[in-house]
Amino acid sequence: MFKTIPIGEVDYYIENEYDMMLIDLRNAASYQRAHLNGAVNIPYEEMEQRVSELPKDKMLVFYCARGGQSMMVCRYLARMGYSVLNVANGIAYYRGKYLVRG
Repeated sequence: MFKTIPIGEVDYYIENEYDMMLIDLRNAASYQRAHLNGAVNIPYEEMEQRVSELPKDKMLVFYCARGGQSMMVCRYLARMGYSVLNVANGIAYYRGKYLVRG
């Protein structure tokens, strides 16, 4: 099981320095244009091959462009025993202060 949070709550998790890994599932070009501060880029298409890079001892917070891909990844990883949060609606709706533009 996993939890879905609204995009506006991401700031709370960043500001309170949760022991988490923030993961952007969009392609590299989209990530380079803009991403959340501290996020690592693991494109959706590469997730299965790169799952070994994910720590099991941290909360994993996933976002994508509009929320669909992050939802699927969270379902998959929750079944594997990872602690995951899905960011609803994706970065397209983010209006907070932690957006890094390339």
